[in-house]
Amino acid sequence: MADPGTYVDEIKRTICFALEIPPERLTDTTPFDELGMTSRQRIQLLSRVEVTYGVSVDLDELDRLVDVRGVAEVISEAVAAQRPTG
Repeated sequence: MADPGTYVDEIKRTICFALEIPPERLTDTTPFDELGMTSRQRIQLLSRVEVTYGVSVDLDELDRLVDVRGVAEVISEAVAAQRPTG
């Protein structure tokens, strides 16, 4: 599995842009609830990162999308699952 940290900066940029918040307000572990992110916005975030990284993530993973680190872990796992195991 790829290091989830690989995806953190891009995910932060996406969230800051979508929520119109300054980057300093968002850490890897800032709960999305504290930022006022709704479940609909989490689904939109998931869609954006799926397109960005060319992966598909099951909606069952939505409960893990509670902070940047959680999103990065889900994307990392999806990328790893998509790679051929030669």
